[in-house]
Amino acid sequence: MCGIAGLLHFTAPCPDVLSAMNASQAHRGPDAVGQWMEGPVGLGHRRLSIIDLSDAGRQPMHSADRRYVMVYNGELYNYRELRAELTDYPFKTQTDTEVLLAAYIRWGAACLERLKGMFGFAIWDRQGKSLFIARDRLGIKPVYYTVDANCLVFASELRALLASGLAPRQLDEVALADYLRYQTVHAPDTLLAGVHLLPPGS
Repeated sequence: MCGIAGLLHFTAPCPDVLSAMNASQAHRGPDAVGQWMEGPVGLGHRRLSIIDLSDAGRQPMHSADRRYVMVYNGELYNYRELRAELTDYPFKTQTDTEVLLAAYIRWGAACLERLKGMFGFAIWDRQGKSLFIARDRLGIKPVYYTVDANCLVFASELRALLASGLAPRQLDEVALADYLRYQTVHAPDTLLAGVHLLPPGS
């Protein structure tokens, strides 16, 4: 289990905000912590090392040409098969993270059709100025987010969004009724008004 966090803001994101989000998810990844910021974007990661335990697997991870930056939580069961198809990419690690990044560079959003595993990830295109966030088809790995006129904030846990200070702290009374009735809150709603869970396969 790892933890991802990030924000896309109209003004430059504050390093303290990203650090606070990462710190709130320390239990998800005790092996390493990383963050990257540039212009309106900040990406953070807590790492639990499973595949390729070396420092080469640290995140946020950049593509070989430095155009793309990614944070990823999950496991790809078919990453070896995908890597065998991506022979033109100059791999530097043995991680499934780098395979996922190379797959996105090759196939774009269509790479999701080829992935077998559980995941939540975000990729920032530094050239195209676009942020791509995705979640596995079964929704095993969570991605929570909130968006308003000023920013988009996302993370693996609600507590990370709250730690940012950018998420609303207002109870969603309809979601609370759902919880009391069914012992769960139905996605994409959460107990916080204005905070959503990215649906599976989105």
